[in-house]
Amino acid sequence: MKRCNLSRLAATLSPIVSVIALALSGLATTTTVLAAQSISVEQVSNYDLRPQAAVNVDNVAFAPVTGSYQTTPGSVLTLPNPFENAAVDYQVVDGQAVESGTLIAQLHGPSVEHFFHRVETLQEQYDVAAKQYQSKKKLYQNNAIAADEWQQFLTQYISLNDTLHEINVVLRRVKQTAEQSAQLIATEPGVWRTSSNGQQLGTLIAHARLAIVAEVPIEQAKRISSLNINGQKLRVSQREQTVRNGFVRIWSEPPQDINWTIGQRVNVVPQAAIENAYLLPASAIATLQDQPIIFSIENATINAVPIELLSLSGEHYFVQSTTPLNIIATHSVAALKVIAEDEEAQ
Repeated sequence: MKRCNLSRLAATLSPIVSVIALALSGLATTTTVLAAQSISVEQVSNYDLRPQAAVNVDNVAFAPVTGSYQTTPGSVLTLPNPFENAAVDYQVVDGQAVESGTLIAQLHGPSVEHFFHRVETLQEQYDVAAKQYQSKKKLYQNNAIAADEWQQFLTQYISLNDTLHEINVVLRRVKQTAEQSAQLIATEPGVWRTSSNGQQLGTLIAHARLAIVAEVPIEQAKRISSLNINGQKLRVSQREQTVRNGFVRIWSEPPQDINWTIGQRVNVVPQAAIENAYLLPASAIATLQDQPIIFSIENATINAVPIELLSLSGEHYFVQSTTPLNIIATHSVAALKVIAEDEEAQ
């Protein structure tokens, strides 16, 4: 290799170390426009450039983070317990995955019979009130009844309607099997959570409401399009707008065919589909005018090409180039930088 001024080469190492430290911190640099920096291949014919093809990638993998299997934002349906003092014999344990039709609990006691009798009575009351609704509405519109009387009826009608709605939520999942017995059945696949509150039977969390949540640096959050968990690639479905200490929470789509438990923590590799992204050896990267670059070899010319550092992967970097890359120099880049700076100074 051709001799270079050692002090000049040493001076170039400091910016390279700074570049590596910047990437390790997870921060991406913003590319700037460089003046054309070209070197003739003849000038460096004695240098060991070890040229190789730049590896183009469809997806950039960012630094792994820890994710958690949780319910997605929004409320979940919790079933009330309308059976006062009934014996509840659960057939599944808290956190167990269930299929549609799974028997969750057996219910026994006089309150079971009382509940279903009350349902019949309320339904009869509602049927009568529904018929009265239209006639009373017409009377009110024709000023045939006072506003107070109409308002009182309307309040009672709405309250009765709401009560029946709550009961129907239970009836879709509870089936009477005898006068004083009933069964609680899962109506869809999900995870059963038993409630410690005596006023509630529990919660069936549908699989569609369960996903992986992970916190990622804010500068990566907008780019990340998928999460890779043990080889399973999950599309990002939600991003929170709130920033916490420089991090943003992102949610995956619901995973399929897994046996995770709610709250289970997993290793997550955030990924992003980025145009002109490459996986390059760390030895190929230098800085010029405080801008990370690589040296692209095209025919008889070597050009300094600005890049953006995206992520570190072992001894390689995921980078985004300002232009498509083909062949790059992977060694002697510090010497190439010296030559490029000398030519710029002339």
